[in-house]
Amino acid sequence: MESASRQPVLRRRSLRIVMRLPLLVNSADSSIPAEWEPVETVVISLHGGLIRTRQKFPVGTTLDIRMRHKERTTRGRVVWTAMEANGKGFELGFEILEPPGFWEINFPPDRWSEATARQARAR
Repeated sequence: MESASRQPVLRRRSLRIVMRLPLLVNSADSSIPAEWEPVETVVISLHGGLIRTRQKFPVGTTLDIRMRHKERTTRGRVVWTAMEANGKGFELGFEILEPPGFWEINFPPDRWSEATARQARAR
């Protein structure tokens, strides 16, 4: 049996904030126009977010994302998905593919840097 390292693994580039924001999502990969699904964020970060959705979007899917009550849009890529505990939908983590600013929120400075990543790999 291998022993697990007790060193923390640095995966997050920025602080996550629990915040409910109304969005509309749709697959950008589909050649057939689909209906936009209204969703809400569960958690957001400078670089992405977590939503709950009725549709299953596979990892790697490119999403069109719109704020429901504004004309703000962005593109994201699904990086994680899991069935909700109640079995009635999916939780989906996505990274924003465009420069930061979609959320219109002033986030604290990023904790992640290349120097931090090198230190973590050296351990």
